[in-house]
Amino acid sequence: MTSTAADRLLRVWPPGPAAEPSGGTAHRLATGVVVLTCGGEADVQGVTVSTLALASVEPPMVSVALRRTSRALRSLLGTSAFVANVLGSRQEQLARHFARRRRATGVDQLDPGAWAGRTEDGVPVLRGAFGWLVCSVQRTVPVGDHDLLLARVDRAVPGSGAPLLNFAGELHQLPALMPVERD
Repeated sequence: MTSTAADRLLRVWPPGPAAEPSGGTAHRLATGVVVLTCGGEADVQGVTVSTLALASVEPPMVSVALRRTSRALRSLLGTSAFVANVLGSRQEQLARHFARRRRATGVDQLDPGAWAGRTEDGVPVLRGAFGWLVCSVQRTVPVGDHDLLLARVDRAVPGSGAPLLNFAGELHQLPALMPVERD
């Protein structure tokens, strides 16, 4: 393709308006569903997010965006560690529970069987997740009406089964996945 043809193509694509409302294409990205937990037994805080992303391989780091007015953000910034509980395909109820803005705090907000234990820092961990990342916040960056947290992954623990996915604002279950061997 010549540069003139490429220039012409770029001028006419994409068709339609230059900008979409916030419910457009960006909300149609398939993402994993994660519950971030932090705090101790009496003040456990959790929040469902679908914005967790790998930020760096070396050192291992993730990023997550949280609404600036979120009480979970205040809790995460006031703690040394949090757990990213990567939800499994059968954990839709947990995703919905921690997505509600008005809910109790503390371990008593869930049945005792929902908790798998605690990290060395005392952060409660959800049972049955597809995987867990024990993280510590390294930096916060204001981004629009959210804060972007950059966190070091101190430990990663794989689970089993299949992840719960968010696509177009709906939660979707996948069948169990087989690990792919790499050379």
